[in-house]
Amino acid sequence: MSDPVLLTFTVMKNEGPFIVEWVAWQRLMGVDRILVLSNDCDDGTDLILDQLDRMGVVRHLPNPMAIAPAESALRLKPHTTGIAYARLLRDWRDADYVFLSDVDEFPVLTGGDGGLKDLLARLDWPDVLSISETVFGIGDRIAYEDRPVTGQFVQCSSTRPGKWRSRRGFKSITRTDPRLSIRNHRPIARKAAAGDLSWLDGSGRPFPEDLRHVHQKGTDARGMFDLVTLHHYALRSLESFLVKVARGDAVVENRVDKTYFRRRNQSFERNDTMLAHQDRLAGEIDRLKADARLAELHDRAVEAHRAKIETLKRTPLYEDLLRMVKAPARADG
Repeated sequence: MSDPVLLTFTVMKNEGPFIVEWVAWQRLMGVDRILVLSNDCDDGTDLILDQLDRMGVVRHLPNPMAIAPAESALRLKPHTTGIAYARLLRDWRDADYVFLSDVDEFPVLTGGDGGLKDLLARLDWPDVLSISETVFGIGDRIAYEDRPVTGQFVQCSSTRPGKWRSRRGFKSITRTDPRLSIRNHRPIARKAAAGDLSWLDGSGRPFPEDLRHVHQKGTDARGMFDLVTLHHYALRSLESFLVKVARGDAVVENRVDKTYFRRRNQSFERNDTMLAHQDRLAGEIDRLKADARLAELHDRAVEAHRAKIETLKRTPLYEDLLRMVKAPARADG
């Protein structure tokens, strides 16, 4: 395989301030195509994606869940519905590899500035590469700031976990192969074909064969971080997390709450890997924002995000989260 087409797919709702950074990083990682479905946006996310589509940077379509009946499973699970629809699209069908990665997830290679296809080539083009996540907490970041998320957060889960903290979620780069049914976190292999696949983990080792045909979204990740990991900024700042709670989850209803925050606000070690990439990331962001309309839409989304934060700071959840991180209560205004 000389130059396969790598497609990144995701669904979005109200992620406006964070889109340009994520798209810029996907491009730096050598992704060929970006396919995004959006739904129910009121912060300009859909407008930003439309403009990126006009620029030829992403392919943006509405998530078909929007026309499903109000209480149907199709409408209640935007991610599941979006994936099912995306499989029918030419962008997906023409791709050699598909990578499902949300807007708060950034694949990071160990060492150098290589891209994902460089890594796949070094691994002799596996059928699946499953990348374990490194979860970033808020650190000391209470307030939202309009600058790259990847440059703000450095406290995270350990990439050398012990036995009792070893289970991690993962996302997968998957070859479009009839033996594999692509899901959000990983494909499901046909049981008869599971042992024949080249399925590797983030250290280039064979992924456990007994997990290849079952629906497991996480596994013991010890030793799986040598080549690549997935930086997962699930919370961002405390203020931005308020907006995430209000938005809701695209897979499981009512999942994003104080328990979600507590489990993901991890600070077991410092990881500043992404700081070394900020200059080239900033350059790619600037290239995208050279489009005046995109820059304007980004700024509008930032203001919408800030306005929603100010409203949500009046809720009990804000005070509860401040107490959880032992920060003093902030006066309005």
